Amino acid sequence: MTTLERVARQASEAKELAVHTSRALRDLKRGTKAGLSGRDRFVRHAVLRALATGRPGVTVEDIWRERYRERAAAGPAMMTVPTWATELVPTDVGAFLADGAQPLALSRLAALGRTVSLDGIGSLKIPYRPPLAEAGGWVAEGAPLPVDDLSFGSFTLSPRKAAAVSIFTAELNKRATPDIETLIDGALRTDIANIVDAALVDDQPGSALRPSGLRFNVAAVTASTATDPLVAMRADLAKLAGEIVAGGGSQPTFIVNPVQAISFGFLPGSTYGVIDTPSVPAGTVIAVDAPSFISGNGAAAVDASRDATIHAEDTAPQPIVTGGTAASPTRSLWQTASLACRVILEVAWGIPAGRSAWMEAVKW
Repeated sequence: MTTLERVARQASEAKELAVHTSRALRDLKRGTKAGLSGRDRFVRHAVLRALATGRPGVTVEDIWRERYRERAAAGPAMMTVPTWATELVPTDVGAFLADGAQPLALSRLAALGRTVSLDGIGSLKIPYRPPLAEAGGWVAEGAPLPVDDLSFGSFTLSPRKAAAVSIFTAELNKRATPDIETLIDGALRTDIANIVDAALVDDQPGSALRPSGLRFNVAAVTASTATDPLVAMRADLAKLAGEIVAGGGSQPTFIVNPVQAISFGFLPGSTYGVIDTPSVPAGTVIAVDAPSFISGNGAAAVDASRDATIHAEDTAPQPIVTGGTAASPTRSLWQTASLACRVILEVAWGIPAGRSAWMEAVKW
């Protein structure tokens, strides 16, 4: 190879590298696949679905290029690309729930415990060691070793479906792209949090519809009657922590209403986790052994419609017409120039018996 040919080849390689570098920087700047987090992919998926709905002949790929100014030759992350938008993978669901200005209480607790994949899972049995089941001890030279009795408890993790429908006016299409993403992100996050976090912290049993609440089948611990709020707080937290330790736990995390969360700022030196959520009633405190908490996220489905008729703004929706009786009130999305964005996702959680405790009517 002549010197001229070598120089020409090196120049060509340098040009190709520069092009790739330029594209990568542009992708990161514009928020294309290379620079998107799981949360961003989840939200952008919903945006594309919503804006493409009710526009004959317009595909989600067209919306991508229209809204995000992405040329087809650049290979954008489209709806047909596996793991990006063909389906929302569990990592995207988890990132959506855990990131942002309002992360779910479930995702914050899950980060302190253990997560499992729900892909292809109908039910999953989780074993755990009951309290005082440990064996072993100091052994003299030549003496036999104590043998573990291998006694285990277990609980079952079963995926359940959480779903929400958020309604927007048709003006959504006229908003700037960042505004649309913020609006849909906030609406879906609020709706899902109202469903998931409320179930997480309540006292209802698990069923074919939902997992058990952390307070289910757990008797409330009596709160302190001390008149000094700080004294009462110390006594209450110590009592709850004692319940967790007695149940075989080791690292209590406290889940509280934002009203009680403020009080933790007056408790210097505390090393235990605190999760605040409006889903916990004011005056109620829940303690959970964080390492024992098991949870999982599955895939999600996001869709949108401008033509549906829905049983509007009802937390216990009924079929539109059943047995000749019509549900009321109903909303025609077409007639009211509205858009409904629907998200359905799989979640599951569980914790061994004895590793959650709670009290109500605290004095702080």
